[in-house]
Amino acid sequence: MVRRKKDQRDKNERREDALRPNRYLGYDHDALGVHLLSREAYEIAVCCFRRAIWLNPFEPAFKEHLAWCLYKLGRYTEALQIIPNQPDNNDNKILLELIKGKLKNNGQKQT
Repeated sequence: MVRRKKDQRDKNERREDALRPNRYLGYDHDALGVHLLSREAYEIAVCCFRRAIWLNPFEPAFKEHLAWCLYKLGRYTEALQIIPNQPDNNDNKILLELIKGKLKNNGQKQT
């Protein structure tokens, strides 16, 4: 029985690899990542968001969720590099301001 589950997992991974990049993949990983983010399991959520982005690089919400997670972990420069450039998205503007504020404060404390 264990072998069957492993074979099924490998089959799913091969299917994902064959379809990548695809606009219809990644939403399950993103949903799990959002749940983990709400439960403050940030390191595991980062893995889920990175997988979602790898499967579907066309969806900017995945990158936004990853940036929020990196912000929560205190990895501000990495979050700043990940956040998608969408001037009309208020959530991105808020996150961008928060990240820049933290980076500015960290720079002042270090000097």
